[in-house]
Amino acid sequence: MNANDSFLEMFIYENVQLTDRLDELLMEGERNAALSREAIDEIFRIMHTIKGSAAMMGYTSMATLGHAVEDMFYFIREHEDCQPDWKAIMDLCLRSTDSFRAEVSVIQGGGEANAGDDSGLLNDIQAYSVVLSGGAERPPESEEEFDAATFYGIPASSSSSRPGFLITVRFEEDCKMENIRAFQIVNGLQGLADEIISNPPDLLEDCSDQIAKDGVELIVYTALSMDEIKSAVNEAMFVDSYSIAPLEADPSDAAYMPPAADSAPIESAPPPVAPEPVYTPPPAAPAAPPRAAPAPAAPPSPPRATPAAQSGADMAPEIKQNYISVNVTKLDKLMDLMGELVISVAMVTRSPDLNGLPLPNFEKAANQLAKNTDELQEIITSVRMLPVSSTFHKMHRIVRDLSHKTGKQVELQIAGEETEVDKTIIENLTDPLMHILRNSVDHGLEDNAEARIAAGKKPMGTIKLEARNAGSDVIINISDDGKGLNRDAIAAKAVRQGLVMQSQVETMPDKEVYQFIMLPGFSTNEQVTELSGRGVGMDVVNKNIENISGTVILDSEPGKGLTVTIKIPSSLAILAGMEVAVGNARYIIPTLSIKESQKPQPEQIITDPDGNEMFLLRGEVFPITRLHSVFSVYDAVTDFTEGIMLTCEDEGRTVCLFVDELIGEQQVVQKPIPQFITQRIGAIQGVSGCTILGNGAINLIINPKDFL
Repeated sequence: MNANDSFLEMFIYENVQLTDRLDELLMEGERNAALSREAIDEIFRIMHTIKGSAAMMGYTSMATLGHAVEDMFYFIREHEDCQPDWKAIMDLCLRSTDSFRAEVSVIQGGGEANAGDDSGLLNDIQAYSVVLSGGAERPPESEEEFDAATFYGIPASSSSSRPGFLITVRFEEDCKMENIRAFQIVNGLQGLADEIISNPPDLLEDCSDQIAKDGVELIVYTALSMDEIKSAVNEAMFVDSYSIAPLEADPSDAAYMPPAADSAPIESAPPPVAPEPVYTPPPAAPAAPPRAAPAPAAPPSPPRATPAAQSGADMAPEIKQNYISVNVTKLDKLMDLMGELVISVAMVTRSPDLNGLPLPNFEKAANQLAKNTDELQEIITSVRMLPVSSTFHKMHRIVRDLSHKTGKQVELQIAGEETEVDKTIIENLTDPLMHILRNSVDHGLEDNAEARIAAGKKPMGTIKLEARNAGSDVIINISDDGKGLNRDAIAAKAVRQGLVMQSQVETMPDKEVYQFIMLPGFSTNEQVTELSGRGVGMDVVNKNIENISGTVILDSEPGKGLTVTIKIPSSLAILAGMEVAVGNARYIIPTLSIKESQKPQPEQIITDPDGNEMFLLRGEVFPITRLHSVFSVYDAVTDFTEGIMLTCEDEGRTVCLFVDELIGEQQVVQKPIPQFITQRIGAIQGVSGCTILGNGAINLIINPKDFL
């Protein structure tokens, strides 16, 4: 990968993060019917960053749009007495984030940049900016859009009466493109400072090696406090450490060194082509002539912090950045290697060549190796874990847009957003959640406030999105207080399609009837309106969740609403399992699913009138599943008193699995069932995957919840 590819990846990554953050700020502002001062400042900085990075990359469409929104927020920041129409501003900003996402998506897909037409949106922003400003001046950034001398310019001398700060930044080793990363810090400070001087002076030239060795020095004249400058620098990527010290403002001070005369400003670098102006600003008042720069000193050097400032209490300590961004491909490779290491450890410690040999020293070393491997596995797994908040917060925007489109009043409530799952799982959650929420708003909730009031409900519908941990799994519930599912309509449709007999459906539990709408094509018939469209595409939701070893369960009460429960593993890679024997076959049962194990006694076995076998345990009876019958193992133990009964629990339900014996607990790498098998015979009931053991044998991983 060359430097340009790396820079493009960084541009895409940062813009995705920035647009997601914009949505969060705008959704919060819309709920509060106004933006706070802090939110206004942050949106201004975000737009400035998007504008600058897009201009550097030559994406003039994004840069122009970002500049227009930035101007609007500049006026709001500088005129606290103005009365913005927040609804109009939210709409314009959300349309802008959609445009940014569309442009980034095109770029990410290898398409041609600047292909979108934002003229309509730009005209709307321009028109509202005129209304907002009432003919006031535009920001004194330039007389023309993207005047290169101002946009890239870093003055060679100070004409500012603002306090000055010396910022020294060092980047992480081998982070590459240090000059571009330094330029991004300058760009982030550009809208917050009067003047900026850098050393090296021209960051768009090839000075990466110099910055990697010595760091970059920035002299910033600004009214910001030191804490605000820290906040701006902390937003930069790949910063290893930095320090901030105030400058002595008096040029007569012997410690004060004026900037070098030969410190060429960044404006000497070729700028991107300036985009067409969005709108013509009103004439700006002539600016005051800049203060004459002091004569250059010999040898030339940028200003330095005074000794007093360096040793004083006001000097900011050097701060070590504790977070880095890592390419997810490397994490995937690391996890794969971790899985192979787990298998290798099992191959060594469980080698049949060691059976019966007295090897106390080997066993001690093997135990230490297993302990270290377990700790390493936990750390690697935790590195890939991310909170679901990033995905959940995106749903605010989805619900908001659907609310406007349908004309329904909807409130989305979020809980458990700190719950962590593997990054791969999070990436596969967005589409199913979007589809379920769309169904809840469009079809689940009553058509209007009057209908809800007539049903004894609040005019505003409520959708709850919550996540929680359950052992090694994560449970996500999406519930609404709408009309709920119509059991009779679903059952009648299932009978018509030949999925079940009428006599069978009459005795089926409600939850089993509701699951019919998860089948492909079940409710694509538009004439079946009683189902509220719930089944349209729900098979896709079910398939996407199954791809990450999860399940979807529906529960509804007519007139009260629907709850969709998604159960997914927190990680797909390595799990703790109990190896069991069933005849000559070996299976793995997840340890967290096992509640207890014991040898059954004859009086604990009960058979009901229908021939179903039940296990009596402390006054309660639970169904028994013989694994040898499920998997057709003919040489297994059949007498209950000669085998082991495993009591497995899931979501409050219990099933007892009968096996021959327990072999032992071990860490296993979970692999999916090979596609060539599932294509021929479909999904295997009671099996969630497979694993390779230390002796090279392939064992199936049992999914106890399939037997509940």
